[in-house]
Amino acid sequence: MSRRRINMFVAAILYLLSQFAPCDGTAASENEEYAEIIGLNLSPLILGMSICALKADSGPCKALHTRFHFNIHTRHCESFNFGGCQGNENNFLTLEECQQTCVIKDVPEKTKKLILKKEKPTYCLLENDPGVCRGLIPRYFYNKESQQCEKFQYGGCLGNQNNFKSLQECQNTCHDRDLFLLPSLCVMPMDRGLCKANEKRFFYNQTTGKCRPFSYTGCGGNENNFTSRKACVKMCKKGFISKKGQKGVMKIRRKRKKQVVKLVDGAIVIERI
Repeated sequence: MSRRRINMFVAAILYLLSQFAPCDGTAASENEEYAEIIGLNLSPLILGMSICALKADSGPCKALHTRFHFNIHTRHCESFNFGGCQGNENNFLTLEECQQTCVIKDVPEKTKKLILKKEKPTYCLLENDPGVCRGLIPRYFYNKESQQCEKFQYGGCLGNQNNFKSLQECQNTCHDRDLFLLPSLCVMPMDRGLCKANEKRFFYNQTTGKCRPFSYTGCGGNENNFTSRKACVKMCKKGFISKKGQKGVMKIRRKRKKQVVKLVDGAIVIERI
């Protein structure tokens, strides 16, 4: 075995060993560690670009290039070993480049005000009102019983203010923040990947609020990529909504906490759910 291969083998062994925490009985459980990192005392995190929310991806190749990525859990740029091909865009040559791209220290006052929790307007509690005309215009209203925005037919005149042209407008106006914010992967743009296959997949379109099909090339891409429409809907449309049970409306949440990403005044804001 050549000296070069021996050096690569030793480096790979050292890297693998570094991934395991010491078994001294003092390590916290996964949930405890996660709670420590994103405890309630942390303010919303604002990123410079959406790529900074991607997980570190070493890629399928076998090289050991030192690169840097932004970790949304620790809120710092950290080093990792890049294999040399594919991966994703959360991959920077230097620590400084990562920090300049992803870390925003000075938050505009306007943005600070926008990310504060707002009470829903009183007209969100009104019943849907098609008006007195006879048009069939698709609109959305906030249903206070189901605590969701739902579609209805608007006649075209009169009615009330609980009447929105798009699902997104209704959600932004009337939903409670903790009910409609999405897991970070659901706001990632559709990415076909880097290879040449033609696999049918689904992604969540935040603008339309729907899971849409697309052709995946087989490698690369991002996490907004589901093998079925049902899996996409379960993650991005049903993960953080309310469900009405026998004892009234109750919030349904996944067991494992997630961070969410939302566009606010042109900035990408990551918050806890």
